[in-house]
Amino acid sequence: MDKEEAVKNQLKELGLSRSEVVVYLYLLQKGLSTPTKAAFGTGIARTNCYHLLQGLKDKGLIAEQLNRKRSAYLARDPQAFRRSLERRREVIERLLPDLENLYTSQKYKPALHFYDGFEEVKELYLLPFSSNTTAMIGLGSTAKLDKLDSKFHDHWYAQCKKHKIILKDILTYTSGEKAAMAAKNIQGDLYDYRLLPDDYKNFPTDMLVWSDRVAIFALQEPIFGALIVSPLIAETFRIMFDVMWKALPPMD
Repeated sequence: MDKEEAVKNQLKELGLSRSEVVVYLYLLQKGLSTPTKAAFGTGIARTNCYHLLQGLKDKGLIAEQLNRKRSAYLARDPQAFRRSLERRREVIERLLPDLENLYTSQKYKPALHFYDGFEEVKELYLLPFSSNTTAMIGLGSTAKLDKLDSKFHDHWYAQCKKHKIILKDILTYTSGEKAAMAAKNIQGDLYDYRLLPDDYKNFPTDMLVWSDRVAIFALQEPIFGALIVSPLIAETFRIMFDVMWKALPPMD
């Protein structure tokens, strides 16, 4: 890489676009130039060149002067870069406390996403595998998913094993008769489950919790899913799950 190319790349790192670099270097070398002259010298369309000159002027890197009643532009001393960066740093230092306050107030506000139909719901089921989570809890009836699509049911638990996710399920008694045993056979020691009393044969929705996310699935028509992204809500569900887990007998 020659010296000129190195300079161009370094100017880009300082926040100039490729076209701004071309115009700025032209003015440094050629001196006072009208937009027409700069456009001709750089090969950039006159209208575009005018906007680039205005942008460089706003950045404090060039100055505008009248030359025979026409606007012309001149590159400032390259030390203007240092002054421009110092001004930006001062603005950032003043702005940071307000930005941090806004971030703190926003980060605990939950985000909510909806998934419509079984195909989108399957995408929601697969979301944990695109994260770095190592543990997940579930509550509901895996028998419903197994009945809707047994291949996807087995694939999902296989993905849990592939990503080495420790999964704990609290399931309906019906799920424990078949689906839970299939999951245990797939995941092995990474999987554990406990069963709700036989009185709770039907669980209207299923739930998964991982990281700062809570996913809720309705697998009866109309099939849909909802994803809540909130550290506080996720932790609340974990506490409730833990209370239930400790109250239920371990599986033999």
